[in-house]
Amino acid sequence: MSVEHRTTVSAGDGYDFVISDGSRDTYGTRINPNGWDLRRFIANPIAFFGHAKSDPLPIGTWSNLRVENGQLRGRLKLAAPGTSKRVDEYRTLIEQDILRGVSAGFHVIEHGKPGGPYEFERQELLEASLAAVPSNKNALALARSLNVSDDTLNLVFGRTADADVGMTGRGLGEIAANPPVTPHRRSSTVSNPLAQRIVDAQERVVALRDQLTDHLATVDDLNPDEASKTVTDELNQRIASQESHLATLRESEARLAATSEPAAQQRTAETRRPFAVPAVKVDPKSYAYRAATIKLLSHIERKPVDLVRQERYGDDEPTKVVTGILTRAATAPATTTTSGWASQLVETVNADFMEDLMPASVYPGLSARGLRLNFGRAVAISIPSRSATPTIAGSFVGEGAPIPVRQGAFTSTTLTPKKMAVISTFTREIAEHSTPAIEGLIRNAIQEDTAVAIDTVLLDATAASSIRPAGIRNGVTVTTATAGGGFAALVGDIKALVGALITATNGSVRSPVWIMNPVQAISIALTQNAGGDFPFANEINGNRLQGYPVIQSASVAAGRVILVDAADFVSVTGDEPRFDVSDQATLHMEDTTPLAIGATGTPNTIAAPVRSLFQTDSIGIRMILPMNWGFRRAGVLAWTESVSW
Repeated sequence: MSVEHRTTVSAGDGYDFVISDGSRDTYGTRINPNGWDLRRFIANPIAFFGHAKSDPLPIGTWSNLRVENGQLRGRLKLAAPGTSKRVDEYRTLIEQDILRGVSAGFHVIEHGKPGGPYEFERQELLEASLAAVPSNKNALALARSLNVSDDTLNLVFGRTADADVGMTGRGLGEIAANPPVTPHRRSSTVSNPLAQRIVDAQERVVALRDQLTDHLATVDDLNPDEASKTVTDELNQRIASQESHLATLRESEARLAATSEPAAQQRTAETRRPFAVPAVKVDPKSYAYRAATIKLLSHIERKPVDLVRQERYGDDEPTKVVTGILTRAATAPATTTTSGWASQLVETVNADFMEDLMPASVYPGLSARGLRLNFGRAVAISIPSRSATPTIAGSFVGEGAPIPVRQGAFTSTTLTPKKMAVISTFTREIAEHSTPAIEGLIRNAIQEDTAVAIDTVLLDATAASSIRPAGIRNGVTVTTATAGGGFAALVGDIKALVGALITATNGSVRSPVWIMNPVQAISIALTQNAGGDFPFANEINGNRLQGYPVIQSASVAAGRVILVDAADFVSVTGDEPRFDVSDQATLHMEDTTPLAIGATGTPNTIAAPVRSLFQTDSIGIRMILPMNWGFRRAGVLAWTESVSW
């Protein structure tokens, strides 16, 4: 059996790739997109790189294979982060839009008729692999800047990638060669006194920070003496002075176009983006994860934040701006108030970051349908709203009769910043050996842990306090579930919840949304009526029920169903999240109700389990973000639990 291979370059959507389409390929053939036989491949949809010729290890699986709009599409699910360094590097190259090719291996079942539109009418898909795109210096330089290993670069770009000077197989004309550019930098720090001074200054800063760390470990926080305070102040002043001196040297280096940084030595004139080649697009939210990654690597490698940013992401200006803000660099005040793109960029990053934080939780879906605000520099935000009962409605009056004078009734909801914070930990070995895929590691940790942190509070019935917002079920009486199970109980619960919401709002419902566990959504789809039909199956599979959108999340307790008018839900966040890193802390390893490590009482209490990051050689990354939420009026939520269907 002969096997054909065809490669498609796909723009991609996440990890959703176009595997094949009906256009004419580089072999001069066209494949009928409606002629694919996928049955055997779906039974074992393993994904390789390069048809397993150069990399024989599986890198993931394919799912959701289908023909859509004349294209064979599929979603690539890579092996979990940390499975292997090679898979992590493939993931990095995909996310940077460098690795975009997919090659389909297939067996021809039926050839096309002579003169017909397709050379292959029916074909069986045998395998689908990631494949390299034609190598070019711009993509290769970007991949190098991500610290991708040489072995992976050779697989993706070919072993002659370094010598590539253009596309092979030129047509009628020649590609114009770029004129040589003389680099304005020395080859080593030895021949560059300024670069050596920068290296020495960096070492002095690191040494002083180590001195401060060792000194603080000897200070008694409960009874600090004056001598210890004097030493602390002196070390802080020396560190500030050296950091200022280092910043001055770097600014001078930039103006003289000379640098001592290792990554910068590799970025010679050849890495400049050629004319008409589009720049790599980065999602705004990715800048937040870049900032967290830079902060973590700076701590692990004992390097200044700016040096790590330069080594990993080069001179990318948005990365520089967002990193300066999210890690509270000295330039933050000037950047956030500067008019133009910088302030707008930060707002966009924060908005996208919040939506990306919890891909399978309730908060982003509910927040997107309601009113979203930003605290900015405000201590509190007061949101006016109308009372539920109309008070300035018109009335019919007789000719010449006086017209009623009515006063409108308004209320307000005041929201103050509450500190939402989460910590995620991992061992130093995972952090160090995950480079360059550490950004994905941090992304997953923040997404998963924050989903628990926010939704646990959002969905409960606890009242607001000085430290947390109220759960959305607070003060709302549960609607009794319909007994008996089956179709009658399902219809009864739908009617009861809709009726309760309409009654409480006097019929003023604008954007109702269902919130439920995926188990309930499946139960709705599988519930039959008396005639044996599944009347809600198609609608619930499209995430709607009786015309209302459905938010599904495992954060919702099984058996619980909530109906809320999202138009009255208000969510407010701070300017941006803040990231901090530590390998010295002691933590109570609890994801719901953490306690103080030790507290006085009768008897004294000690939190358990407790983990010392220093003792276990682990690292913790902490994210803090001011946020709050609430409803603009009462009576906009109804809920039930322990449903019988």
